[in-house]
Amino acid sequence: MLLSLGLGEAAKRNVGTGANQIPDMGSFTLSVSGTGYQKFPSGFILQWGSIGAPGIAQDVVTHFPIAFPNRCLRVLVSQDYTPDSGAVGYIACAGFSPDPVKFISRASTPGLGASFLALGC
Repeated sequence: MLLSLGLGEAAKRNVGTGANQIPDMGSFTLSVSGTGYQKFPSGFILQWGSIGAPGIAQDVVTHFPIAFPNRCLRVLVSQDYTPDSGAVGYIACAGFSPDPVKFISRASTPGLGASFLALGC
């Protein structure tokens, strides 16, 4: 019957996030802003945002927009361009964060902005 209607294999699938199911758009949660996240049907989560720039060289605790339900797999950080700062620096953090809600970083030059990208599930 489905073949005579010209419908392919997708017509036989149920909507959901399990094996052999077709996810609907509600399975792709997205928060678009300077600090945000994207959830995928597989459970994978991508998060991004800014890192506060203290006026002195010290560790900075940054909270993720949402907690990772299981774990953070990787955190990547990048020094942002700060207009008229006259400074160039770098920022570093432990690439793996066992904490599902935050990570710690430190910049070489106080006051420069930075950004992060975190991957988890």
